[in-house]
Amino acid sequence: MHSEFGNCFEQDFPRLVGFLMTLGAGQCAAEDAAQTAYAEAFARWDEIDRPRAWVRTVAIRSLYRDRRAAQASDESLRWLNTKACDDHAERVAERDVVLAALRTLPPRQREVMAWTIDGFKPEQIALELRTTPENVRKSLQRARERLKNLLETQAERRRK
Repeated sequence: MHSEFGNCFEQDFPRLVGFLMTLGAGQCAAEDAAQTAYAEAFARWDEIDRPRAWVRTVAIRSLYRDRRAAQASDESLRWLNTKACDDHAERVAERDVVLAALRTLPPRQREVMAWTIDGFKPEQIALELRTTPENVRKSLQRARERLKNLLETQAERRRK
């Protein structure tokens, strides 16, 4: 059990952090949520059928729970925490552009894109999000159209 968990953690943790950043989390918040998810997974490892999907679902819940807690906290403390988390992402210009574009998407489209970028098929995503594969495909189509239009508009502005 421990070697299987360790292998999964080593291979998947960085991808899970990237997945959460695709959803709009800063580097620190994404790492915290991923760590929380894997800590919970370790305690229940024998019960989990689809570990990669399971930790993503738990990490998303952890991320949103932490966001709600941060919103209730003092504004100045939240600013300091957000600033520290975003420093790493600011050093990687291309990733910033992609993440910024993804953040413009409605939450469901952003979530479906994050799962897709992370290598999940529409059928798998539908299972995890408790919807139909057709709804997932439609969300993907709309997200891709929005992203294409946004990137084309940005490219036109740069040319002018």
